[in-house]
Amino acid sequence: MKKVSALLLFLLLSGCAQQTTQVTEPTPEPEIGGTPDPETPPVVVEPEVPVEPETSTPEVIPEPTPESKPIEPVVPVMTKTEDGKLILGAEEWIWLSPANRYVRAQVDSNKKLSTIGVSQVQAFERDGSDWVKFSAGGNSVELPVERWLKSKSDDTRQAVVKLRAKLGELNELTEFALTAGKGIILGGNFIKDVAVVDGSRKYVQPKSAK
Repeated sequence: MKKVSALLLFLLLSGCAQQTTQVTEPTPEPEIGGTPDPETPPVVVEPEVPVEPETSTPEVIPEPTPESKPIEPVVPVMTKTEDGKLILGAEEWIWLSPANRYVRAQVDSNKKLSTIGVSQVQAFERDGSDWVKFSAGGNSVELPVERWLKSKSDDTRQAVVKLRAKLGELNELTEFALTAGKGIILGGNFIKDVAVVDGSRKYVQPKSAK
């Protein structure tokens, strides 16, 4: 009986020792990059798409359309009267032969005789006729004397010569009295019955052809 009890005690102690020495093995963790579990679907990581910043387009504001103005009728510039006479302003451009260029002239119908300012006047004879030499516009000119104007106050006299002057449609040999100084005055002898003067206007007639 003692042997049986000792045997049972020995077996009981042996079983406890085996339970004590048994080590629970840890569950291995899956390695990264290992074979995926066929039952678990793979996780697909999509690459990030860079988001471009929004650019604001400036609003185009249409320019205001200018209001259309009514077309005014073109009023022709009157250079002649109804009866065909030329209209001359207080000043006009004339082509003067001695100067060989356009010169500015005053128009004065109150003056009976046209005048031209000259310098270095010298009278002389040629072939028995009176001639005069003078400087006009930087040019030296020699012309026959048409007549002499005598001064009422003294014995001086003023030479009158003929010069070709062109103004608009007028192209005339006109008498000019030579005066000291500068400037040209178109008087009544140039205007005659072919033109009228409008003192409120200037340069009415276009420059004539040379």
